[in-house]
Amino acid sequence: MVPHPFVAVANASASEVAIMFRTRNISVVPVVDDHRARRFLGVVSDRDLVTRCLAMGQDPTSTRADEIMRTDTSVVGPDTELDGFALYMNQDPAESHLRPTITVVDSEHCVIGFISHPEQIAGIRIVWR
Repeated sequence: MVPHPFVAVANASASEVAIMFRTRNISVVPVVDDHRARRFLGVVSDRDLVTRCLAMGQDPTSTRADEIMRTDTSVVGPDTELDGFALYMNQDPAESHLRPTITVVDSEHCVIGFISHPEQIAGIRIVWR
């Protein structure tokens, strides 16, 4: 787990998120309500930026992160046992680019960690449905 990961605020533009991807050398980021509270709302990947913004003809300078984020991603608490954990991925034929991630939140649903490659953790099962 990456503790205290980089996050994007909900009202950040898609352009700002893209700049974060480039400067931080990351490809997925949790989206939060604001930088102080860090309450989890969803995630945006570089591929989401392309398929949900650019390919749809939207202006990346005026499209907000919360307009292109995914909200159906896995969330766990800091004490969740991951051995035997099943990560369910909703397989939509129109979106074959989905990448599994797990966001770690505290009791107030604030982002405290991020697992960008759960497939590399022994005991985690990824179920495509």
